[in-house]
Amino acid sequence: MFVRLTFVNLDPNNLEGARAQANGPEIREIAAKEKGFRFMYLLESVERPGEAVSISAWDTREDAEAYGKNVYPKLVGKFKQWFTGPAELRLYEAPGE
Repeated sequence: MFVRLTFVNLDPNNLEGARAQANGPEIREIAAKEKGFRFMYLLESVERPGEAVSISAWDTREDAEAYGKNVYPKLVGKFKQWFTGPAELRLYEAPGE
């Protein structure tokens, strides 16, 4: 399994908008249609308001990279209004999964 993590800082005064977008049906439905999709969550820091991590999991590296190339830019664009800085994307492997 491969996991994509996007580290972002969101406007702490307007987290509801980002939450609604992340947890709404549009984002999940688009991602769920992609080959190899397993899950997607938005994690919010309990210690640093506005600090968040978007996590998505994929069956293979190729699936994760295809999503990153073809779909991710469109989805992340839906959140830019809440960003207070640039997003940082990283790809991790979960060996044995």
